[in-house]
Amino acid sequence: MQKNLFRIAIAFIMLLAACKKDNDTGLQPVSISVGLKVAEEMGKLDISFKSAKVTISNVVTGQKYTGVVETDAGQVTFNSVVPGSYNIAVTLDVSAQAYEAATGIKADGNVFFSGAADAQAAVAPQNNFTVELRTGSSNTTWLIKQIYYAGSDTKDGALFRDQFVELYNNSDQVLYADSLYLCQVEGIETPLEQIDFTKPWVLPSGQWNWAVATGMAATNPNTDYIYAASLFRIPGDGKTYPVQPGASIIIAATAINHKAPYQDANGKTISVRNPELTVDLQGADFDVYMGDQPGITPLASDLNTNKPHLAVVHNFNRDMVLDNNGREGIMIFRSQAATATWKSYKTPNNVAAGKLKMQLPKKDIQVLDAVEMKQTPLNKRGPKRFSLDLDAGFNFVSNGSYSSQALLRKTKQRSAGRVILQDTNNSSVDFITIKADPSRKAFSN
Repeated sequence: MQKNLFRIAIAFIMLLAACKKDNDTGLQPVSISVGLKVAEEMGKLDISFKSAKVTISNVVTGQKYTGVVETDAGQVTFNSVVPGSYNIAVTLDVSAQAYEAATGIKADGNVFFSGAADAQAAVAPQNNFTVELRTGSSNTTWLIKQIYYAGSDTKDGALFRDQFVELYNNSDQVLYADSLYLCQVEGIETPLEQIDFTKPWVLPSGQWNWAVATGMAATNPNTDYIYAASLFRIPGDGKTYPVQPGASIIIAATAINHKAPYQDANGKTISVRNPELTVDLQGADFDVYMGDQPGITPLASDLNTNKPHLAVVHNFNRDMVLDNNGREGIMIFRSQAATATWKSYKTPNNVAAGKLKMQLPKKDIQVLDAVEMKQTPLNKRGPKRFSLDLDAGFNFVSNGSYSSQALLRKTKQRSAGRVILQDTNNSSVDFITIKADPSRKAFSN
């Protein structure tokens, strides 16, 4: 009996040792501290970081942790967090009074600051990160209000031919849409975990290293330029297309009623099985047609409507086609430069069949708005495409591709009957998902 008890005791001790060994080799929780500061280009702003909302998201699992800064100094700590790579997003709402006290500038409402840091490795027991905050552009001119990139069902809807972009006059003055540029920005969209960072054409951020592009002549190609996959320009003589304060213009891929049967370029009648899945774009202000472009054979669904067509400055497709999955960056800007002088290059990986991307000098353009989109599934998202000063975040429609959903910019406030849209320079907090609505009447509240 004593021998049996002894054996049981020994076995129990060995089991405890084995358990301890397993615990020693397992993943140990870590601590993540996030400190905040105002970006240098914002100047020396003496603002309180108290009440800033900080969210960290595990890049692999999607697990989110949210904390609120409780002191003016601006730091929040997350304890017992699973080690891994984290995206950090910060938002701060500063009252108009506090903003005026810090800057001397009067604001017509609360001022939003935001910041982000992507793919921060947190594997040490204690991890410290700093996020720089920037205010929105205080944009009182043009904003991208709605982007319908997802398209509608591949069998019962209109696929991608019903896509559109809505631009909004966020000012209290009449603005003219003439010569506004609409740009689809080039960028790597390979999922982060699949990128080979040993390749010379990949930057540490995961984006293209344009310095190694064949024939590159620029001194600072990665910082002084933006690269366009497609570039379009609204026509007009400067006073042709007035837009009232709080009004929109719709730019369609093809400005027809996609709910109704139509004849394609080959004379074939095309119908959708479920008209409720798509949209009527007969009322669009502009569309894109490339059938008259040299070397372009348009798709059968690309009709030459009677709407004003955008001028095609540079293109990589046979129409204005937005990526249904959300691998996209849309930018609007103005420029007085002669675009014919801008150079074009193949992507730095130098794929033989690759198409040229236009190099836009930042010094020559006035960026009015930029919105970055990503794929809805977490594990398919690529690296950040826009620099943080253009868009500190990104967004996506909740149901993904061919869902009939669009991104809609949030309402900030209403003033004398006019809706003022929110612009924090962070698409992660500026947009919501809605069913695509080209009526110009869609607002978040």
